[in-house]
Amino acid sequence: MSDLSFQVRAPLGLELVTGDVVTVDAWSLSGLEFPGDSDVLPSQGQLSIPFQGVDIRFPVKFRRGDGPRALLFDGLSGRQRETLAVFYRSILSGRMASTEEVITSLDTPVDLVPMGETEEEQTEAVRGTTPRALRAVWNVLFYGVIGLLVFGVLGQQIWARLSSIDVGQARVVAELVVHPAPTGAYVDEIRVKPGDRVRQGQTLVVLSSPGHKAVLTDIRADLRLAEARASRTRAALALHAEGKADARRPLEEALARAIAARRPADFLGGYDLRAVRQALHGLQMFDAGVSQAPDDFHGQHAYLMETLRDQKSEIAALKRALSAEKSIAGAADIVAMADGVVNEMAIFEDQFLSRGDVAVTVEAEGPRHVVGWLDEAMAAAVYPGMGARMVAISGGQTRQIRGTVQEVVAMAHPDRGGAFGLRVLVLPADWVASEAPELLRPGAPMDLSLDRNLPWVTALQDLFDVRP
Repeated sequence: MSDLSFQVRAPLGLELVTGDVVTVDAWSLSGLEFPGDSDVLPSQGQLSIPFQGVDIRFPVKFRRGDGPRALLFDGLSGRQRETLAVFYRSILSGRMASTEEVITSLDTPVDLVPMGETEEEQTEAVRGTTPRALRAVWNVLFYGVIGLLVFGVLGQQIWARLSSIDVGQARVVAELVVHPAPTGAYVDEIRVKPGDRVRQGQTLVVLSSPGHKAVLTDIRADLRLAEARASRTRAALALHAEGKADARRPLEEALARAIAARRPADFLGGYDLRAVRQALHGLQMFDAGVSQAPDDFHGQHAYLMETLRDQKSEIAALKRALSAEKSIAGAADIVAMADGVVNEMAIFEDQFLSRGDVAVTVEAEGPRHVVGWLDEAMAAAVYPGMGARMVAISGGQTRQIRGTVQEVVAMAHPDRGGAFGLRVLVLPADWVASEAPELLRPGAPMDLSLDRNLPWVTALQDLFDVRP
């Protein structure tokens, strides 16, 4: 077995893209054994190597190994591999790695290989020895460069600890509005899809309750029957009106016969004109629309009109009942509670939803935030308004984003069994809506640190013109 595959037992930290941090106990220079029993193995992450109280971190990629939980390093750079090798050799040898070894691994390697010389070589070396002054200048330059490297690496880490506060388990969050089913109902129609922009009050999902649907069906059936009856009554009225002249003709003929039966002198003297007056009165009453018998023309017309009025009243009542039932059914529909973008649809058409089942999730309009956790001991050092620095990954490249602490809340940590801590909410200052889906994906891990803003630190930053 080669030294690249020989596994050692020493903890390394691995931060996953979900923000979770796991401890890797078994690893080698070629790869590691992923802990736990999850069937999904990561393809990338942030590897953390402990060194004298400081974590040396760099991104790593993995490919599957031969074992069921074996992951092999993929595409490590020379610096990353050398840094890992220093820690690896220190574990095998039982000797703590020196600072110079770590610095050398982080920068261009320098190999110091002692070699023996013969007497002739020593004589020749003395003969061609570089002048003392030149050697002194060389030594000053050489050790000066080494000192700068040591100061640059360790000093940078010390300065980072003094000027900023690292926030653990930071991730991007967005305001997600969950839309549950208001009552038990079937999904009739889905009117939106993930990615659609919606407005408050817009109908997202049309639901139908079995009870309401049956009532609506009955009302619509009764309404169709009532309208059909009213239509037949109108047709009967129209046909009845066409017979008005035929109904008037017998009255005209009766009047003519009564007049013909009398002599002209009877009209002048007013003798025995009762029949004429009776026939004339019947014709006048007909023209006035007065019914003189239950089954005469105007009696039948009045009956049909009364029937039509009753049918119209019935139709109006059915329409009111239908409108009321539609309003009740519409109240069961799922409507947008805020302006935003549809994030997730958890339903399908014809599915039955129980009351409270989540149907749609909408991301409300507004900037996304970054949330992280700090130990409660930092309560006096963190406050709203502090400057913050976030590092996001976009297209394989890191991008630094400035922000401001919006809220600091003391609460139980949801992932630490109720342990108390500080929840820090940061708003990115240069949040751009068009870049948010890529840079600030909800749930994406972020490297978050807060500016301490101590007076002496600010003075040094102004003096040397260095700002995080």
